[in-house]
Amino acid sequence: MPTKPPHPPKAMTSPDARRPGRPAAARADAGQRDRLIDAAVTLFARHGVAATSTKAIAAEAGVTPALVHYYFREREQLLEAVFEERLLPLVDQVFSGAPPPSDGPPPDVSTLIQGLAGRLIRVASATPWFPGLWIREIVGVEGQLRERLVQRVATQRATLITGPLMAAQARGQLNPGLEPALVMVSLIGLTLLPLATSHIWQRLPGAEAIDTDTLVRHVTALLAHGLSAPASPSST
Repeated sequence: MPTKPPHPPKAMTSPDARRPGRPAAARADAGQRDRLIDAAVTLFARHGVAATSTKAIAAEAGVTPALVHYYFREREQLLEAVFEERLLPLVDQVFSGAPPPSDGPPPDVSTLIQGLAGRLIRVASATPWFPGLWIREIVGVEGQLRERLVQRVATQRATLITGPLMAAQARGQLNPGLEPALVMVSLIGLTLLPLATSHIWQRLPGAEAIDTDTLVRHVTALLAHGLSAPASPSST
């Protein structure tokens, strides 16, 4: 009786073997994930998160949509990466010169606020997507990064500002007409809004030559006079 031919040996499969439709992670260069985040943040600033598709992010980064899904299976994972790896480092740069609370002498609030303004303008000027992303996804009604900022950053950072402001106001060293809780809001309005709308106001007569240094000087001058306490009446 003829015997059955032996079963062919089973193919050996590597535990890292690719599943259909997935890119080969082992061959993906280390910079691909960063390029995807950079592409995403650029498009989010330009069009908003809701209007930016995975396909558009892939096209901007020069890869396939499958690679986007490989690194970020859900949209929330990509938003988290944008917030943690792109937005937070910029916020840290802005606040890098703000003194932490201490038992030492109180900081000069005028110097503190003007320093924040200057760093914010320079950081945002060097990062073209920053102002647009802030306006769309932090300030905008449907901003998808706002809650992350409010819960993880705003409260802690605000304490560094409002505390010294309130103390200086109590000592009579700050304009009594100011509301300390709104100073940071006003600061952002004086810095990020002009940068986000520069394509509009730079078309005005005399504005086309305004650069980063000019904007810093302008905002600093506004803050210096707005923060100052009124001069004591001279004695007669």
